[in-house]
Amino acid sequence: MKVAMTMQRETIVREVNEMKGLKGWLLRRFISVDKMRKQYDDLMAKVNSPDEPDIVWIQGGLVKQPAKWLREHMSFDSHDALKKYMDCHCLAITGKKDIQVHNEFCIQENVRDLLPNVAAFKVIEGHRPENLTHALRSLEGESKIMNMKTDYYILGKLPLDEELLLLTDDWIDKVLFHDRNKGAMD
Repeated sequence: MKVAMTMQRETIVREVNEMKGLKGWLLRRFISVDKMRKQYDDLMAKVNSPDEPDIVWIQGGLVKQPAKWLREHMSFDSHDALKKYMDCHCLAITGKKDIQVHNEFCIQENVRDLLPNVAAFKVIEGHRPENLTHALRSLEGESKIMNMKTDYYILGKLPLDEELLLLTDDWIDKVLFHDRNKGAMD
């Protein structure tokens, strides 16, 4: 989570620095790496305060943030959990237009590295569909974190990504076929 939040902050700053016009000029006056890092540090100080609040108020007291959820989320190491506990078939899919997380972990060559306890005969696949977003829908054009709210509103009305469904369907067939053959061999 920490890595994803850092990536998101850096993406926001990069996009703001690339923005043209009055909107870009105004946002550059308020958004910088240092300011965003300070905001994040202030948020984490509130979240991790000794009294462990369930919620914290951010953005001048206008927005509630679930502090307990953030503490739990930040303490969970997904890579460590995958390495320790994952020992079954695995399908890893993250779209190239998912602006909220790194997608290199879903490159086929990298997936097995994340899953050292998974036996070699298990079906393990990694995919990064070209237009897939965090919302599991396709997005044409460029994906920008500064447009995320608008994009998610539009994406929420669309069906699930066709390539995602095909990849999932194919993988399920491989697992079912694999398990039938494995049972016949035993």
